[in-house]
Amino acid sequence: MITDQFTLFLKMGGAGLTIGLVISMFIFAKSKQMKQLGKLAIGPAFFNINEPIIFGTPIIFNPIMLIPFIIVPTLSVIIGYFAISTGIVPPFTGVTVPWTMPPVLSGLITGGWRLALLQLAIVVMSVVIYAPFFKMQDKLICEQEKEAELNED
Repeated sequence: MITDQFTLFLKMGGAGLTIGLVISMFIFAKSKQMKQLGKLAIGPAFFNINEPIIFGTPIIFNPIMLIPFIIVPTLSVIIGYFAISTGIVPPFTGVTVPWTMPPVLSGLITGGWRLALLQLAIVVMSVVIYAPFFKMQDKLICEQEKEAELNED
């Protein structure tokens, strides 16, 4: 049951399922920095490339963003394992897709429409979990931007 294809639950948008963070940026960003980063990272995130997010947010050494970075993939694996073991989603077909295959499309090819729907649900779950943490981070950055503007004047 756990095969190479199981990483489809782990790496949507890159390590940490950061596609949820990118979508949160795209929807909720108020700071100039995060709005710009969200615009720059949305394309690569759909192809599971998340270096702009990992280093641009930053997630590394950031206690606020580290929490969802650990929780989201953990929940994703639990949900995926449960869905396959209970028969909600059929076992993988044996097809292996490239790691850059976008979420939902990779699920459709690897396991059919039910796996694609599960991937979509997991992406939504990742947005819901990342959003409050991102809003805290974005608020801090907005405050820093306001301070910088005041210091320029």
